[in-house]
Amino acid sequence: MENEELIKRPSFVQKIGRFFGWCDSKIINIHMRLVKNMLDRESQARAQGLIDKTGFKTVGAFVTWLMALPCHASKYSTRKYAQAFVRIFISAILAFLPMILLLAFVNQVCPSYKDFFKENLIIIWTVMTALSLFFFMKFGLVLIRIVTCLLILAILMTSSAFLLSDATPETRSAIFIVIEIVTALFFLLWNFWPKGKKQGNDEAI
Repeated sequence: MENEELIKRPSFVQKIGRFFGWCDSKIINIHMRLVKNMLDRESQARAQGLIDKTGFKTVGAFVTWLMALPCHASKYSTRKYAQAFVRIFISAILAFLPMILLLAFVNQVCPSYKDFFKENLIIIWTVMTALSLFFFMKFGLVLIRIVTCLLILAILMTSSAFLLSDATPETRSAIFIVIEIVTALFFLLWNFWPKGKKQGNDEAI
């Protein structure tokens, strides 16, 4: 009887997995509510005639449209053309980061290909955009985890800078490095820790 209870009792790995699964459900819920709220506000502004093909009737309507624009990348958007455009636009911006890293790698490791890289910059950027779009569509939950960890990092760094205003630069630098390492480890564990029942990526975008 005791052996059966021990078998049914969740292991340490399962307990940590449940915690990260809880984190996933929370951020998906927050993401869904924020996105739907902004899209509903834009729809209301359009229904009231504050946003139409001729432009914006008020400054508030423009702000609402601007804040709702990135939300059209979500599956909750009913405007499919806007959804496709925003997804491609975000992917094109995200493509610059791997391009910069690739250029730095070419300059350091294969300098003879530097001219070839620059001559085919548009082609490489297009390929990177397509890869970013694939990542954006396939791993939406991972992107939300990244953004969440970056927000946590920003809050911790800002709080530490305020609380340690009288500390020496060396002390602050050491604490900032520790915060960055801990946040990075948290993201890696959150992303790759086995969670048992997987969260669907489609729920996240």
